[in-house]
Amino acid sequence: MERFIEFEEVVSVHQLEEALGAAHSDIMILRISKLTGTVKIKTGKRMSKSALRRAFLPHKIKKIYADFPYQNVKTDS
Repeated sequence: MERFIEFEEVVSVHQLEEALGAAHSDIMILRISKLTGTVKIKTGKRMSKSALRRAFLPHKIKKIYADFPYQNVKTDS
């Protein structure tokens, strides 16, 4: 299952991988979207939002999206 996660602070892939550690090897970080600033992840099984929030501690999650968050796309107008 793929999800998009928006964090409260700017985080790197390396920081997220350290937070996950070996305990959450079923969560794979795919990419960070430059357009929206969200992180695309893939999980081997269905995980609740609260389980995802705990998995990425100490980084705080602002919002979890099931689909690409088009409403957050920043345009130059």
